[in-house]
Amino acid sequence: MKKELLLSLLLVAPAVEAGVYACDKDGRKVYQSTPCNPGDRPVDMTPHNTIESPASANPRSPEKILKDVEERRAKGREIVEQRAKEARQRRLIKEAIKNKQVMIGMTKNDVIASWGRPDDINRSISASGTSEQWVYERGDYNSQYVYFDNGVVSYISD
Repeated sequence: MKKELLLSLLLVAPAVEAGVYACDKDGRKVYQSTPCNPGDRPVDMTPHNTIESPASANPRSPEKILKDVEERRAKGREIVEQRAKEARQRRLIKEAIKNKQVMIGMTKNDVIASWGRPDDINRSISASGTSEQWVYERGDYNSQYVYFDNGVVSYISD
């Protein structure tokens, strides 16, 4: 009896292939243990070596990588230097405002904080931007002028 059962299982076993089948159900790929359609073949589930060697994982040469790193470092240094320069400029401007002085690089608000509002403003608009001349009357027909290019002091007359 055992031999007959074993023999019948061996005869039936080749008809059923064990495997994983990839099927399309409502536009989605699903995996199942039974064939989707009669005669379907199971998906090859043999693991493949998908790990690339370090050289093929990054097609850039070591020299190119080092060059890119150095360029990023140089750009970072430029940014730090620019921010330090701007901070020094802001400190100088704050000191000038405190001493009631006007200097090149100040904004309109900086000049107002230092000297107050002008007595007159002459404005011209061109393709290169807006230029303004602020006039400060100092008495006895004596005037001081502050010139702005695009909102930043570019010249101060005595």
